Amino acid sequence: MANSPWEDSLLERKLESDLKDLLKTLVAFANSVRPGHVAQILSGERNDGSPQGVRNPDNIQKAVRATCNRIYPPILWRTQVYEREGKTCIRVEIEYSGQTPHFGGPAWVRRGSIVEEASDEVFQRLIEFRLSKVRELAQWVNRDVTVEADLGMPIDARLLSTRYEVHPRWGRGSSKAALRLVNGFWATSDREGQQRSEPLEKIVLTWDDGENRLKVLIRL
Repeated sequence: MANSPWEDSLLERKLESDLKDLLKTLVAFANSVRPGHVAQILSGERNDGSPQGVRNPDNIQKAVRATCNRIYPPILWRTQVYEREGKTCIRVEIEYSGQTPHFGGPAWVRRGSIVEEASDEVFQRLIEFRLSKVRELAQWVNRDVTVEADLGMPIDARLLSTRYEVHPRWGRGSSKAALRLVNGFWATSDREGQQRSEPLEKIVLTWDDGENRLKVLIRL
């Protein structure tokens, strides 16, 4: 894995003597990393990416484990010993858990290369991501999904009435759309350059087997 020479929202380098804020950093990464991404703490590397190494990798791994055990709900993490230029270093990887927000005290998040306490707005967004429907939709933001009108009538009833043959906003049948935003209240998608938002209570999630992607049913 190629290492970036700078710190960003998913990477922080720490020397062996600079682990005093490890808890805050772990919580911030766990609350900020998105589905499909991995945040990293590189212990034994300087800020410019040059290796200093660690003297006792086993003790650092034990410290990481003890710190992670203080976080609730549990985070998804792993450690790996690696070498750079003959120096032993420790990589800590944190993945999206689907259980945000995590706590080790206050709720910390990552903004650029800075760790800061979550604002009320950010905290509420973290809470919303714990909702099962929001959590699943969040994994498809900026990806294509199948959108299909759910006319809310059994097949035999449709044969007797033409009133609901076409959804007023989504038309008939299914189409491809890019999911752009989701929160605890609505989801916004983009279909052929037109954005449409629907309240979550009108959305039913299923799977498009033919296209191998999420299918979003929109009720009348």
